[in-house]
Amino acid sequence: MFCTCGAVGLKKVLYKRSSSIPGEETEGMSPTILVFDWLDKLKFNRFHIILTTLIGLIFIAGGYNSQVVAYVLPLALKEWHLTPLAAGTMMSASHFGLMLGAIGFGMASDRIGRKKTIMLAVASLSVFSSAAYFAPNYEVFCLLRVIAGLGIGGAVPLSSTIVSEFAPAAIRARLLTAAAGGFTLGWAVAGLIGTALIPDYGWRVVLLFGFLPVFLLPMLQFYLPESIRFLAGKMRYDEALREIKRVEKMGRFEHKEWKPDNFAQPHAGPRAKLRELFRPGLRGMTLLVWCSYLFNFLAIYGLSTWLPSLLANAGFSLAKSFSYGIVQAIGSTVGGFFLGCILDIFGRKRGLCLTYFLGGLSIIWFGAVTSEVPLYLAGLATGVFVVSVPVALHVVAGETYPTHIRSTGAGWAYAMGRIGSISGPIAGGAIQMTALSVSQFFMLFSLPCFVCVLLVALYPVAVRKDALETVTAKLLK
Repeated sequence: MFCTCGAVGLKKVLYKRSSSIPGEETEGMSPTILVFDWLDKLKFNRFHIILTTLIGLIFIAGGYNSQVVAYVLPLALKEWHLTPLAAGTMMSASHFGLMLGAIGFGMASDRIGRKKTIMLAVASLSVFSSAAYFAPNYEVFCLLRVIAGLGIGGAVPLSSTIVSEFAPAAIRARLLTAAAGGFTLGWAVAGLIGTALIPDYGWRVVLLFGFLPVFLLPMLQFYLPESIRFLAGKMRYDEALREIKRVEKMGRFEHKEWKPDNFAQPHAGPRAKLRELFRPGLRGMTLLVWCSYLFNFLAIYGLSTWLPSLLANAGFSLAKSFSYGIVQAIGSTVGGFFLGCILDIFGRKRGLCLTYFLGGLSIIWFGAVTSEVPLYLAGLATGVFVVSVPVALHVVAGETYPTHIRSTGAGWAYAMGRIGSISGPIAGGAIQMTALSVSQFFMLFSLPCFVCVLLVALYPVAVRKDALETVTAKLLK
């Protein structure tokens, strides 16, 4: 936990600016210049491209393995003679794993580091997602999906955290949404592979592709730096110096004579625990962010899980029903980056409130149209204004907490969202067993978006181009 005098000292050091420009040559470094200040002021460079690409590939892997079940669900339902409610439970199994993984890997990351836990998460999601190919029955399939979900749940918030800790303050939302947009791009990849292979080779074959992310591990080992903020908080200055040299090399900057004084920040507080997220100043924001995640994911997964089945039941071919999900996923990937630009320009609160409102309207529209072209447009709109929004919440969660509990906070927030993703498919299955129409189904799932408008309006801080330490200071003042 930050002590009072430590926080005051940090604030004084943080606002002592040097006349040097980040990225230009300097002879020696003043002890008053923080590495974090230098990182926050950097212009977009080669290092950011490498970081965003690596993390984007992790998000694609997580998105593919998270959503691929939606494309095998109609055929698995027939093979195992499942009711819609049981099939929804099968989809929710991986989300239960995601919830546990976000919490466990998040807390581990604040103790042993971001890089190690990210690599463990990627290995886990690869092995157990592909192992589901061999599942002999519904029960074993669900068990493997829970274990695979642990890795997916860890990879997403940890990847968001490490981007937040390296991204310049002025473009943090854009970098993170560009990388995190890979999650829904993974949905589109799952839809494309499912459309191409399932009709000829059966539903199991698409699960084997879940093993491919394991080949990312050598690249992560070689290129992905450990969080410098994390290392400095643990007073591991030799390692921090090594990592900043790695950043300079990848960014092709002239090496600077960094010293331990340049990494000064209050020592990390006690080990990350849940109660730390509810300390004075963080309590209200924690609850609001948790609820934003929960309701947003409830809407997304209640819709996306059942979209292929709903459209197939409405008379569209299975391949055609897959294509709507692909359009929605592509819209989300593009919309996520667009939303990141909006957040950097206008701030988090205004951008999110507008997006959630338009998202609720787009879901209502989706349920009201029946012809093909309007359905594609409605799918695109829900992708842009609903499915894309969690990447913006990753930005908010990554900015809310001090370094020593940042991964824990992001992990718990993501886990709360997974309560929504667990509930959504089950609720969707239950609704289908009632007499409600398709339009009423969509109307019900628009309500969480309007709830999120109110939640975001209550956020106690309006962040826009602020350094991570500045956001913390605003909340803890």
